Amino acid sequence: MEIPTVSDAMRRIEKSIAALENPRHRVMLEVYRDHWIAEVRNDVPAIMATLPDGPVSYRFDGIGLMIPEYLEIHHSEGARQLYQGAADMGLPMAGPFEEERWLFADWGMAFEGINVAILRGASLHVQPRPLDPQGLYLAKWRSMSTHPIDVERRLMLGEQVLTGGLISVDEVDASAVQRMLG
Repeated sequence: MEIPTVSDAMRRIEKSIAALENPRHRVMLEVYRDHWIAEVRNDVPAIMATLPDGPVSYRFDGIGLMIPEYLEIHHSEGARQLYQGAADMGLPMAGPFEEERWLFADWGMAFEGINVAILRGASLHVQPRPLDPQGLYLAKWRSMSTHPIDVERRLMLGEQVLTGGLISVDEVDASAVQRMLG
């Protein structure tokens, strides 16, 4: 089974940044990149460095992949707690993406594509079949998210995440995590 890699996703995002003619759009995608790679690395201080200290706007639709119910966060401390809890699970809280598209506006940007992650069975609240709660699974799902961004301060002001259904869930061994991070 082919495992998408973070390095391939990073090459594509860097290529997208270089191709953007609008300098504001470049800054937006750079902020998104910095936030995303910090999530991949479970680097909570680096994630928080991309957010303001204070009000933020986070909304997760709660269809049950990793967050079992609708969730809103309105302050950066709540975001820090969310990210720290994800980092404490011991697997990368984010992974590569595929078939990505970037959309830009005055207020920020949007991502649409296929997210990829390696998760424990217990983290998949919607399961296509019974999964071993401690087993590792490569999951792919379509996702769309919006990201308000303060270009002048180079800060992401939150995320609104709409999660589509699962595309695939395949059991993997522990070595898949390092292959994905490659």
